[in-house]
Amino acid sequence: MTNSSKVDSSDKSDSAPLATEKLGEEKTERREIKGGIPYTVAPGVLKKALESIIVAERPDKFGANYMATILKLTGGAAKAVPPFLKKMQFIGADGTPTLLYSRFKTDGGRSQAAYDGLKNAFGELFRRNEYIHRSDENGVKDTIVEITGLKKNDPIVRLMYLSFDAVRSFVSGEVSKQPEMIKQEPEFEGAIEKTETKKPGADLGIGLSYQINIVLPETENIAVFNAIFKSLRDNLLR
Repeated sequence: MTNSSKVDSSDKSDSAPLATEKLGEEKTERREIKGGIPYTVAPGVLKKALESIIVAERPDKFGANYMATILKLTGGAAKAVPPFLKKMQFIGADGTPTLLYSRFKTDGGRSQAAYDGLKNAFGELFRRNEYIHRSDENGVKDTIVEITGLKKNDPIVRLMYLSFDAVRSFVSGEVSKQPEMIKQEPEFEGAIEKTETKKPGADLGIGLSYQINIVLPETENIAVFNAIFKSLRDNLLR
């Protein structure tokens, strides 16, 4: 079962080509599904992958070998996981985990990261209702029907909802509706280093200038970065 918004291993584009469905032994006519809403035919595998990401070691690249060996996800259904994570912006085009992926692994950042990933993948739903992540099943399906024009009992509407709900299940409590734009982990180590240099003529009372080298620690805790930059703003940048 394929269509323009189905997430499969090809991950070629977000365009809306015509799609063919097969229900039992009977093929239906080709049709175009509007809205670009992503879905996978195995939402349970997507949810299992997200659960496994939380406890597994973060890879340099998220690919088939990592899924099969570390996450224990194999078969055709598993092939749809990386393209879906790309739509969530959990991994980059080359499979490299983003900062959003790292935040999802943390207890404190998981809910916000899941919300941001949900909004990245299902942006059209959020454009119709900014509180769609709080809607019940009937409300989400109604929005999907409104966007796609499909019948509410269409199997694809169900798959779109279940894919949405697989990600939404990790959102809890209050979340910010303005996600941070940083996508990649900083490639810095160590601590903040401050050096003082004098400009030519400083001995004549011309003045001083400061060169501040910021070397950020490698951490998945966004609170550390927030504290560092807040301290810089409060103490040095005034």
